[in-house]
Amino acid sequence: MIYVQLIENMALIALFAYIYNQSNFFKRLIQNNFKIRNQILIVIFFSALGIIGNYTGVSIGPYSMNEINISSRYLGRYDAIANARPIASIVSGFIYGPVVGIMVGLISGTHRYFLGGFTALACGISTVIEGLIGGIVGKKFKNTNLNIKYACVAAVIAECIQMIIILIFSNPFSAAFRLVKIVAVPMILINSLGTIIFISIIKSSKEECDRIGAIEAQKALNIAKKTLKYMRKGLNIETAKNISEIIYKITNIDGIFIGNKDGFLTCLGEDIHEKNIENFLNEYYKSPKYKIIEVDTMFFICAPFNISNSGFEGVLGLGMKSKKNITIYFTQFVEELSELLSNQIELYRLNKLAEEVSTAKFRALQAQIEPHFLFNALNTISSFCRTNPLKAKELIIDLSNYFRKTLKRHEDFVYLKDEVEFIQSYFSIEKARFGNRLKLTIDIPNMIMNIKVPSFILQPIVENSVKHGILPKAEGGSIYIKVLSKNNEMRFSIEDTGIGMNEEKLNDVLVNWPGIGLKNVNEKLKLLYGKEHGLNIKTSLNSGTKVSFIIPMKEDSSLNG
Repeated sequence: MIYVQLIENMALIALFAYIYNQSNFFKRLIQNNFKIRNQILIVIFFSALGIIGNYTGVSIGPYSMNEINISSRYLGRYDAIANARPIASIVSGFIYGPVVGIMVGLISGTHRYFLGGFTALACGISTVIEGLIGGIVGKKFKNTNLNIKYACVAAVIAECIQMIIILIFSNPFSAAFRLVKIVAVPMILINSLGTIIFISIIKSSKEECDRIGAIEAQKALNIAKKTLKYMRKGLNIETAKNISEIIYKITNIDGIFIGNKDGFLTCLGEDIHEKNIENFLNEYYKSPKYKIIEVDTMFFICAPFNISNSGFEGVLGLGMKSKKNITIYFTQFVEELSELLSNQIELYRLNKLAEEVSTAKFRALQAQIEPHFLFNALNTISSFCRTNPLKAKELIIDLSNYFRKTLKRHEDFVYLKDEVEFIQSYFSIEKARFGNRLKLTIDIPNMIMNIKVPSFILQPIVENSVKHGILPKAEGGSIYIKVLSKNNEMRFSIEDTGIGMNEEKLNDVLVNWPGIGLKNVNEKLKLLYGKEHGLNIKTSLNSGTKVSFIIPMKEDSSLNG
């Protein structure tokens, strides 16, 4: 009978898991949006689940198997409750970490304590411990993919410890021992199964979120590819019309409008009145931010175009006739699309600035923002959207990081760890294109990662190794980056196993420095530290190339930004 009752309680847990997944709010939490307010709501939800588990538990006397619903009477002195309460604290801790698990355990455990019975104190304590165990197991195994095996392990360990706590804290011991003999096996089995079911439902929902997110990301990338040629002319009425037509055709939206920082540019869709959009934008520009507004019986998500160092440059509004169609996936699509278009606006401005200003700094920046690199990256990501959605999302993040860091390279010095992250973003995109032909090894001690170095000194060298050293070689090759600190100096070495150069080619490089990347790095190092600190290149044909340089670890280079 106790198995049947506990399985019924577990069915209630499964119902809560279904409700959890169907809520838009909790779908955002599945995608790791863990603000303080959200964490509080998580604690409330799982605490309520634990309290309901208390009320629906099976009342058990240690000297009989008199089972009744706990809500129908007060517990007697030697009564106890077998229930599904632990699932709430274990699951919350496993997904959201030890702090959340402990808080849920504390609330639902305190409630269990006041229900009474000779195991009240033991059950209250064990609920907190179970939340902690769930959190520790989830954190220990870096539980980003909600591994069901680890969830089961956490539940079994937690329930076994609960039985031990009951034996320690419940008096008389003979009653506690008899109770554990009755409830140990069913509670360990049923609550572990309930934990697995809850995690499985959430895991399935998370995978569905990733799949839909990848589809929306592919849609945003397709739009970005088609709009790139128009955005080269800047954001004006003509380009806004072309862009709005592309977006309207590719997506299933009911309306669209675009404005720049000076005002309204264009709108498209049925039952949209230009004058009403203009009136809205006059108010919106006073405080431009992501928001949902209603214009002409249509609901629009407004996403601003924000550009680094210049701020607000315009707004994109995508509309639906029904507010129900504005899902979290659609919202994320709008945000990603506005960010891609913002990057294109910034690319236009920087390329235009590079044409007007002939300094080495802007020529170097322009060289990094090559249209063919962007097109190749977008095509690669688009293909992964069909075959490997999770990999596509990772590459989108890498591409975004690459361009964001490129566009923000105004500092003279950056942390070495930021320079390394920049290289990794670039290399992830290239490796996605060329697969196992490219390999990268980075050997840098953690203790020097927070030292500041001249900005943009490693990536041009790595890119040069990829383009001119590794890719011309049929079987590809490897790049090794090594940094050592010795005698107040930082010694950098970038070595590849590419095709190398003969002596004639090397002499030409050292004299003429063809290609703007290596030349700018060499000139920058000499300008900052003296002629003896330029690039040192060693190579031979078919034996790879090694580029090295040394910079002093001076206070000004590690503190200035």
